[in-house]
Amino acid sequence: MRVTAKRLMQQLSVVGCANGLAGRQLGCESAAAVLKKSVHMDQCRIPMRWQALVKEVDSGRHLQAIPGVAQTMRDLAQETAAALRREGEVLVVAGDHSSAIGTWSGVASAMRNHGDVGLIWVDAHMDAHTPDSSPTGNIHGMPVAHLLGFGDRNLSTIGDDLPKLKPENLCLVGIRSFEPAEQELLDRLGVRVFFMEEVERRGIQDVMQEALHHVTRQTSAFGMSIDIDGFDVVDAPAVGTPEKGGIRAGDFLQSLLSLDLRGLVATEIVEFLPRFDDEHKTSERLVVNLIETIYQTKRHQTDATASILRRAMS
Repeated sequence: MRVTAKRLMQQLSVVGCANGLAGRQLGCESAAAVLKKSVHMDQCRIPMRWQALVKEVDSGRHLQAIPGVAQTMRDLAQETAAALRREGEVLVVAGDHSSAIGTWSGVASAMRNHGDVGLIWVDAHMDAHTPDSSPTGNIHGMPVAHLLGFGDRNLSTIGDDLPKLKPENLCLVGIRSFEPAEQELLDRLGVRVFFMEEVERRGIQDVMQEALHHVTRQTSAFGMSIDIDGFDVVDAPAVGTPEKGGIRAGDFLQSLLSLDLRGLVATEIVEFLPRFDDEHKTSERLVVNLIETIYQTKRHQTDATASILRRAMS
């Protein structure tokens, strides 16, 4: 799916999802609405157009949430796929990370005729449980398994019956909290996991370069799913499942500047829990900084490529 110079002049299409029932704590469901009205988002140097705000279907909590989550994810997948087909790129701002089931099912559907999609998954957690292995029943801890084709078929077959991701096209970055069942599944499938220890040893820039290479080797495009609990709690205090340590946000933002983002078709940012933010709106500002850095970098790179091609053809 080619991104033309004309598309670069358009506003970035944003799909929101007000989901939070699949998380450990309620509150993430308000993230999209808070960000949509945010003065910091309004000041973002990337012009945006909100295409839709998907509302959550409530069927209960924990495993009882599966029917509601499945319907919410079908709605999100439909909106995501429509925006991607129409605009060539999409940003999803959602609540808890179960949203990834809908986001990347939609991206896979939109891209089926173009090839496989790669995904960089930035998170403190593996999110690779199934309903059978999860000790909590919280579905926000299950999206990776379902995108790979495992777990409850109501969640793994949204859009079509095929897995949305191939294991060799997926990387997890910043992992520091997981259970044995999750690691066993990902190890068996050969998914590349950059644990936090490796990130600290090599630096996030080196890790992200390798992750990008990994997810673009055999794919037509790639995406990023960013759970802000992947960052140090100092930089992202407003999360429901904080973990000690984490990626420093400034280092991550700096690493994005050196990545080739021209093939990026979708970004998802999740797990912002507004009522836990501090007086400086640190987490809210982080979300805006992520959007601005990712899409300014991509647009500069695409502009430069288009300029070179114009000169070569003149």
